Formats: sequence, C-alpha cells, structure tokens
Amino acid sequence: MIGIGPLITIPLILRALHGPLSLVAWIAGAVIASCDGLIWAELGAAIPGSGGLYAFVTRLVAGDRGRLLAFLYVWQFVLTMPFLLASGYIGFAQYASYLWPALRASAFAQHLVAVAVGLLTIALLARVIHRVAAISVALFWTALVTLLVVAAAAWSRFDLHVALAVNPTPNALQALASGFGTGLIVTLYDYLGYNTITSIGDEVLAPPRTMPRSILLAIALVAVLYLVLQSGILGALPWQQALGQQFLASLVVERAWGPPAAAAATALVLVTAFASTFALLLAASRVPYAAARDGLFLSSFAHLHRRDAYPDVALLAIGLLALAACFLPLDQIIAVIGVGIVVLGGIGAFASVLALRRSDVPMPYRMPLFPLPPLVALAAWCFVIASAGALANVFTLASLGAGMLAFRYAVSRTAASAGSETS
Repeated sequence: MIGIGPLITIPLILRALHGPLSLVAWIAGAVIASCDGLIWAELGAAIPGSGGLYAFVTRLVAGDRGRLLAFLYVWQFVLTMPFLLASGYIGFAQYASYLWPALRASAFAQHLVAVAVGLLTIALLARVIHRVAAISVALFWTALVTLLVVAAAAWSRFDLHVALAVNPTPNALQALASGFGTGLIVTLYDYLGYNTITSIGDEVLAPPRTMPRSILLAIALVAVLYLVLQSGILGALPWQQALGQQFLASLVVERAWGPPAAAAATALVLVTAFASTFALLLAASRVPYAAARDGLFLSSFAHLHRRDAYPDVALLAIGLLALAACFLPLDQIIAVIGVGIVVLGGIGAFASVLALRRSDVPMPYRMPLFPLPPLVALAAWCFVIASAGALANVFTLASLGAGMLAFRYAVSRTAASAGSETS
C-alpha cells in the first residue's frame, strides 16, 4: 500500500476538489477501504490460500458458474494489474526527471525509463521466495521513511491560512459535488493493496490471525500517513501551485530544506516507487498461477521455473503487459484501474462474503457490524463505476467479453483433450 501513489496523484485530487476539500476524499477513501478490508479479512481468514478472490469463488460457488466466475476474475486480474504496475513505473519516471532535468523535455524518454524500471522489477522477482522476502522488508522501510520525510518537510513550512484557502470562485458544495467522484477514484487507487495478502495465502504463517491484522492495521496506518501528508502539503504551498507538478514531493522538500535535501528525498521517492511495484508484481504473479494449477485458468500459467520454482509464465505475462501500459496517460490508467478492480474485485468480494455467511465453512474471524460494511463498500463501488468515464467502462466491458470467449476456448480444449485421452 505504501508507495508512490499519493506523491503522483495529490495534484489530481487538488484539481478535482479545489484544495482543502481534498481531505474529504482521503477520509471517505479510508472509510470505504476499511469497509471493504473487513470483507477481505473475513474471507482470507476463513479460506486461506493463494489466489485471492479466485480462491474464495472456487470454494463458495459450485459448478460451471463458479468456474466461469473464477476464470473471469483471474482474466480481469491479469489484464488490470499491468495498469496498476505501470502507474508506479510512470511515477518513478516523473520523479527521475527531477534528478535528470533532460527527461522533462521528452515524454517518450520518461516512458522508456518507466519500461526500464519494469524490466528490473521482473528480473529481481525471478528468484526463490525467501530472497524476495528480504528485499521486500528493506524496501518497505524505505517507503515508510520517504513519506515521513516529505510530510516533515511540508509541516516545517505549514501555514494554516494557506492550508484553508479555497478557490473564491465556485461554491464549496458545488466543487465537492462535481469533483468528489474523481477525487474518490484517485484516493481509492492510493489505498489499494490492503487485500494483497490474500493473494499469497499459501506463503503466510497463521493466516486466520495474520490476515485480519495485516489488512486492518495497514489501512489504519496508511490512512493516518496520507492525511498527515496531504494536510502538510496543503499548508506548505498554495494548492494552485501544486497543480500539474510531476515531482510535487521534491518541490516541497526543496522549499523547506533546499536542493540537496530535495535530491536526497527524490532518491527515496524512487526507491518507494520501486518498492510498491515490486510487492505488487510479486503477489500478482501468484494469482493466475494458482488458478492454472487448479485447472481453472489457461494451463500455460501453471508453469514453474525449473530451478527456483517461481511462476515464471505468470510473472512474465503480467510484467510485460505492464511495460506496454507505460505509454498511456496516468489519469486514464487510474480510471481503468478503478473500474477493472471494482467490477470483479470489490463486487465479487461482496458476493463471496454473503456466500460465506450461508456456507458451513468455519469462520475464525467475523467482521463487526455486519452487514453494514459490505453495503457501504458496494455502494461505493457502484459510485466509482458511474464516475469513472466512458473509456474505463468500455475497456472493462470489452475485456470481460474477451474473457468469456477465452473461457469457452479453454473449456473446448479441455473437452477435446479429455476425448482424445479416452479414445
């Protein structure tokens, strides 16, 4: 969760909600993430295993309907995760242009930097899991320190009058109503990742205890960090000056402590961007592998590396698709992420937790206030779909249609293979 997201999206939120009203989107995003996180915590504790929602659907929904839902979830996952990875690679390239000003004049050069970071991520993940774990811990602490440094720089120049300054032209309520949808999509993008642990359940110790703790504590910690960061930036410089900034965090540190400190902070931001994409690709590669291993996704994704036993086909497929997505605009990427993850992620988890409550599966963890959290999350996901725009919705519908065709193809191949073996 703790990555470059807020450092590249704060200008988008400020533009949508006209300065201090951006705090409303951050708070709303935290509430929705908490409600949705309770769903994933309950599911992950009851049905631990690799695959996330795929594992839940295959356990709770029987027959061809369950197979179709599992296949579509993994299909959509494979097509959406590259956009999420690409957003981190793009953020890396934007902040790299602060250290190498020549990059600022060439968008294509920034795209190439993003691709290079993606290739490095794939290379470092192509190894056994215990080596990956050590790298992940080191990157996590760097990411945490980065946000704290930027927040400290912002608060060292905090001015309450600057923080509370609103645009005098539009009415505050009108601004909130018109920009809330866009702002919420962006903040939810920044909170994404709290359910990642359910994708690698086979490699988690004591899942019934660890998964709820991981999800709920992570959301609480990140919400506090993001609110502190956004509040500090609001008071450090007029929000109008933050609009369109590619390296806002570097600018904040430069104004507070000077260019050398800003250069050091930018280096930390680059490590943070890499840390978030590294953890994401690690978890994402396990989802299609788990499904294919169980015979519910394209069989080629079940392949493991001969020596180090990592899912090499899944890693390369998602990783290489992310390289292609690096050439798209960031705002369009975020919109596609929002809808793509919501349709089969958020809504699928809502349906799964209802099925879990009706099943005989043991539940070591039960969310409080049920069914209020799932209903709040479902309403939020419907609002996100309505606010995302035509491009994201068309892409999601087209990818789902392609997924259904791919499912039919996979079923026909399986049937043909079975018939051949019988003969």
